[in-house]
Amino acid sequence: MAFVKEKLCIDFAALKTSCPKGVYVAPDPDEPLTWAGVLFPRKGPYAGAVLRFHVDFSPSYPTRPPIITFLSEIFHPLVTPLTTYTHTARDAVVQTVSSADEEKLPPGGFALQHGFPEWFTMASKPLNNRNESVDGRLSAAENESSRESRHDNVTRQHAHIVEVLQYLQIVFACEGVIDSIPLNVAANSGAWHAWRAYRNKTAGVKHTSPPARNADDGEETALEKGLAPRQQPGGARRPGEWNWQGVWEDRVRKCILLSNSEGILYADRSDIINFRKLDAEAVKQHLPTEILTSSG
Repeated sequence: MAFVKEKLCIDFAALKTSCPKGVYVAPDPDEPLTWAGVLFPRKGPYAGAVLRFHVDFSPSYPTRPPIITFLSEIFHPLVTPLTTYTHTARDAVVQTVSSADEEKLPPGGFALQHGFPEWFTMASKPLNNRNESVDGRLSAAENESSRESRHDNVTRQHAHIVEVLQYLQIVFACEGVIDSIPLNVAANSGAWHAWRAYRNKTAGVKHTSPPARNADDGEETALEKGLAPRQQPGGARRPGEWNWQGVWEDRVRKCILLSNSEGILYADRSDIINFRKLDAEAVKQHLPTEILTSSG
């Protein structure tokens, strides 16, 4: 635990010079493993949104990835809906998820497997204990050195939080990145299908699903093996057969409006990052003189 707290302090210090534009984070003084954040997408389909989120770090971080949770409804292929609890951060195959799955993302959770598949592969493997004495008679100093060495190895194997925040920024701003998301890692399959329908209409070219990114290269998906997809109960149409025309534009527009509502921006005064209502004159009083001069 002490190692994780120390690493988070170092990681946060690094953000002073490398934090992505439009992303703001602050540690929670009462919860050492939690950061509060706000994302302001400056371009792309979510431009104009104010996306609040929390970053929760595991006591085993960086072996385990952080959990990023958005506080308002976001219609995005990588964000689980607030009204459901259906996506797992572990499984690489699109299947029904057990309610007992402890790695399931929470409502509003952001799926990292698309950007950092190695995190989910390595996290499930135990650390190599070859440096430990067989008879358990290593001195306390040697044991401490061994633990630090293993922590250093794990840190080098996994992504830095700066990279995670950079990925968070581009996946809301870059249409090409959203195009590259395969269905098998989507946290919201409805948003995935709606995005495909939207892109097919706007680009005039049919977008197909990119190759699935499995946790292990040697594994094959059910589709690669030529197996038929599971039949829906009662012969109901699968999501890919629904009419998704206009769904993307409508849902994203509503999410952007909701993210700018007073209930989202001003209601929770206990949050680490707060917003204040300012009229035009008040804004001028807070702006540096050089900005006012250049704009005037």
